[in-house]
Amino acid sequence: MSSFDFYFARSGNSLRAAIALELAEVPVRRHLLDLSTAEHNNDWFKKITPAGHVPVLHIHQKDGRDLVLTQSGAIMDHVLGERRPELWPENTLDRANCTAMVHNAISDIAVQNTLARYLAHEPNAANLVLERMWTSLYAAFGPLQNAPYLCGDTPTIADFAHFPVVYMRAPHLRSIPRAAHVIKWLDRMAQTDPVATAIEYAGVQIKG
Repeated sequence: MSSFDFYFARSGNSLRAAIALELAEVPVRRHLLDLSTAEHNNDWFKKITPAGHVPVLHIHQKDGRDLVLTQSGAIMDHVLGERRPELWPENTLDRANCTAMVHNAISDIAVQNTLARYLAHEPNAANLVLERMWTSLYAAFGPLQNAPYLCGDTPTIADFAHFPVVYMRAPHLRSIPRAAHVIKWLDRMAQTDPVATAIEYAGVQIKG
């Protein structure tokens, strides 16, 4: 039987992977890295993943062929694809739409969110990126006007992929009337046991 080591930080990408692991009920050994002290640049961690990025899921297999899986989307796809296939719609077109939402969460919205954080010392640039992020986020969450979740009546992988950025930006969103439907969705998602557990060890929020 395989064993798992999960290397993560208090970050949106790490929270996304942590949620997937909790949903899949994967028994992992957790290793929290402190990004503020550049712990991810330590030699011991670079031996596991030369890029020094989190999250990382190190899968130790019985046959000795270990797999070091990086990227929160890949971790989600692997562990949930194996253990929670019902989180994808069965209909081909619905599945394609759901997959597009996942890519939007990870490659568009999450990237813009991270850029805005790194550009905090350049207010004009940060605000430009944030405006693009909010536009993308409100567009992505349009389906919530007609359904409780992004792809219909039940949560799918798209909801879990989008959760980290919305959770991180929740203090701001709670002050915006037009975001009421997003906050309602956020609170509903946060009450599920796997998400609540992942928040405890990998969640982070930006005040204001």
